[in-house]
Amino acid sequence: MESISIPKIGFERRTVGITHPIPQALLCEEIAKNYPTIQKWLTRQTYSLDEIRVSRKYVRAIKGINFSLHRAKKSYIEATSDWLVKTDITRFYPSIYTHSLTWAAYGKEKVKARLKTFEGSLADRLDILVRACNRNQTIGIPVGPETSRILAEIISSRIDDDLRAGFEDIEVDSVDRLQDDWFVGVKTLERSEKVLSQIGAAYRDYSLDINGRKTSVTRIVQHVEEGWKTELAGFLSHKTGDLRGARLREFLNLTLRLQLEYENQAVTNYALSVLEHQSFVKSDVEALESFLLKASVSSPGSMSRIAEMILNLDYDTKAVSKQRISGRFTELSSRALENGNTYEAIWLVYTLRGLKCVIADKQLVNLISSSNSSVLALMLLDMNDRGLVRCPISTSYWESQISNDAVKVDWSWLLAYEGMRRGWLPDPNGLMAQPFFEAMHSRGVIFYDERRNVRKRREMLRLRKAMQRRMRSEVRRFMFTVRDVDFDEHY
Repeated sequence: MESISIPKIGFERRTVGITHPIPQALLCEEIAKNYPTIQKWLTRQTYSLDEIRVSRKYVRAIKGINFSLHRAKKSYIEATSDWLVKTDITRFYPSIYTHSLTWAAYGKEKVKARLKTFEGSLADRLDILVRACNRNQTIGIPVGPETSRILAEIISSRIDDDLRAGFEDIEVDSVDRLQDDWFVGVKTLERSEKVLSQIGAAYRDYSLDINGRKTSVTRIVQHVEEGWKTELAGFLSHKTGDLRGARLREFLNLTLRLQLEYENQAVTNYALSVLEHQSFVKSDVEALESFLLKASVSSPGSMSRIAEMILNLDYDTKAVSKQRISGRFTELSSRALENGNTYEAIWLVYTLRGLKCVIADKQLVNLISSSNSSVLALMLLDMNDRGLVRCPISTSYWESQISNDAVKVDWSWLLAYEGMRRGWLPDPNGLMAQPFFEAMHSRGVIFYDERRNVRKRREMLRLRKAMQRRMRSEVRRFMFTVRDVDFDEHY
């Protein structure tokens, strides 16, 4: 599995994985063939609003999380409770004990009493296959694939079921679980402390621990909305219309100040979601450009949105300073790679590629050439093929990692397949004719599409508006249901 380190808040990071296609395909096949059984396991879900629904109509294979719906439910809980319990699990996906899939599917005590009986069962096969996707480790499942969301929810649904008996005095509508994040409303301090104890004990049964840093018991009168969000919303509501000129610069400066003040909050990401709905004139580009360059340092977790905004700003206005961005992003790319921050480096280089900037920095080229990142390697080879790399690229390290055996088990498969398919790397051992690569190549399977760029702003907004309409409909239906009002009579 190829690992990519992604920033979270502060100095925290999480690792997502590009899993190897052989075990991943086998895992997908096992889930697909036995999905009715898996759906029965998922019916134990009690406290989450996020059903596992698979359809081609979604952006990904599984219906995404409706965060607006969770915010609405939390607001409802706050209005009907005296005390709030909040907690989540420390490094949930990376901490899942894969053998606990069998416990969750059939019952822990039943499995431990008859271990031999459940060898070779569906849950046991899922355990074996997900381990194969994650270097055969029994601790942790890959972050990224949709299959991991299904497997994690099998465990979470069983925990819901385990907690239901202990929560018999708490209404289901007073509990919100967003994957492993819990938000519970109760009437007394004593009950809130017991709820926290019950959640902790339920997860410990599956070798998982609650995150003390994100755990709190709060009286409702002490619970307030994040100050930064209130301040930004107040600024935007004070005057309607587009963000232009002095008003735009004031908004950008306010965002940077609030991000510095609330360094562990997603201030910049919120501001970017506002800016994405704006259209800009050339006179505003310099201020936006400066903001985005600063944000790429202060808010590295927002790099994907920063890249999208820069590329769309260039497409819409043709006024972006490529020289300025190229110099700064080249420097930041080298710094990110030296620190092992692959995610930032990928989006920084992707932006350079999208702007058709030339890379002439030997240090950056050498850092990419010696990295175990197929994504960065392919982007560099792509840019070189377009004449956008002005210094020699050594492929000797990459070639040393590629062999008939290696591509079947480690990260080099993606670099080898895409690099050789396009003629960017030599294929002295005829790997493209071997069964693994030939099966994909003959069916036109591609993983790296050099023709793709970020979505144009108008297309991106159209898709987001459609998604927001669906989410708002779900929120309205939920709120009318919990308030005992017939939704269909009003909408």
